[in-house]
Amino acid sequence: MKIGILTCGHVDSPLSDDHGQYADMIEASLVEINNEFTFENFDATEGELPHHDECHGFIITGSVHNAYDNHPWILQLMDWIVRCEARRRPLVGICFGHQIIARALGGAVQKSEKGWGLGSYEVQISAQKKWMNLSVDSARLLVSHQDQVTIVPNGVKVIGSNDFCPNFMLVKDNHVFTVQGHPEFNPGFTEKLVEKRKHLISPQHYQQAFIEVNKAQDSALIRHWIASFFVMAQQGKSAENLQQAV
Repeated sequence: MKIGILTCGHVDSPLSDDHGQYADMIEASLVEINNEFTFENFDATEGELPHHDECHGFIITGSVHNAYDNHPWILQLMDWIVRCEARRRPLVGICFGHQIIARALGGAVQKSEKGWGLGSYEVQISAQKKWMNLSVDSARLLVSHQDQVTIVPNGVKVIGSNDFCPNFMLVKDNHVFTVQGHPEFNPGFTEKLVEKRKHLISPQHYQQAFIEVNKAQDSALIRHWIASFFVMAQQGKSAENLQQAV
């Protein structure tokens, strides 16, 4: 199964020297779960957008850019998302990806008055989709964001939330799944992000972020959901094609 990764930002050196780029982390974390996945990377910031039939599904990465900006590449990406969703192609968004999908489908994204979400936090899971192969009431995920989805698009459902980020996890039917957190990150990388943003937060927030990073995380669970999301979508497509051929 071929997954297209739409890169929307780049990890700066020296962080990238030790941990790679967003696409590297996504690939490595998903191959651990399903070694039949293959990947192709497209740099959306350079206008590289795949044909919608080029891959079995797509992942839109995180970014240092703001999803509410109107840079030409962001507007082009939004148009691509609208067409992708109209064709019900399996689409996953992570952090910026989560936000830009919501905006493209008619929602809104803003800089949060609550400030930075750094470290990790727990969200309540309010619905069970068929590809969520383990039912849980809550999940803890590594985070690094200042922007949030503030208006959820019509037809999109919130399935994960907390007081800090009410629209943390979104779905549309069984072909769109987005999450504000970073299931591809590891604690070491996230600690370095907290250190990098130390000057932007209070000393108390800085210390608390390290405490939260070192709590047990549910990143592997979310990655299993993403893998299952793609597999079930492909199985559904194969069944549909078989039925049309009969």
